[in-house]
Amino acid sequence: MNLLSFDTSTTNLSLSFFYKDKFVVSHNENVRFGSSKLVARIQKYLKKFHLVLKDFDALVVGRGPGSFTGLRIGFSVAKAFSVSSGIPVISLGSFFSIAYGFRGRYDKIAVIGDARKGLAYTAAFAVKKGKIAITEKEKLCDLASFIKNKDGYFLVTSDANLIEQSRKLGACSLFHPAPFYPDAKNLAMLAQDLFVKKKFTPLDKLEPLYLHPKTCQIR
Repeated sequence: MNLLSFDTSTTNLSLSFFYKDKFVVSHNENVRFGSSKLVARIQKYLKKFHLVLKDFDALVVGRGPGSFTGLRIGFSVAKAFSVSSGIPVISLGSFFSIAYGFRGRYDKIAVIGDARKGLAYTAAFAVKKGKIAITEKEKLCDLASFIKNKDGYFLVTSDANLIEQSRKLGACSLFHPAPFYPDAKNLAMLAQDLFVKKKFTPLDKLEPLYLHPKTCQIR
């Protein structure tokens, strides 16, 4: 299978081409407004490897949670490419791709992201026999309430400030020492089983994962 995957949920623009059973592109670019460069980067690599969109069997897109603007751009591109080329889309949680990167080292993984205004995006995962599964779905909550029962978890985030905040709150978890971002390469690995089972995301249901506080009036 040939998969074109990308994630625009954070400041890191992540893009990968899985083509003829190997990764020929694994691009990560942490830059301001990185999502605005998505189409240009895709076109650059298509030209470099003499490919067109129809050479891919599916698009894989990280659905967040994360940057509102970044996700809107990523999903707009996914929809436009799918309509123009006729290839299906697989949408996967961005936090899933973060946790996947540590599946061989830890049995319990917690992922957090900065949602601003004292809130955090959170999720928890468990690894058993090499398989990773989500045990606490993505949610928006107070950071302290999430980490208070996370003893023994490996904690990872794309925001260094959240590591320091968690430590000040008395978290006993292990921490990844540096920001770790959603990775399109991991998204492609996760999507392979879904592709084989033909579990694609219908275009009318292809939407980013937006998490809002209950008091928010804008949806």
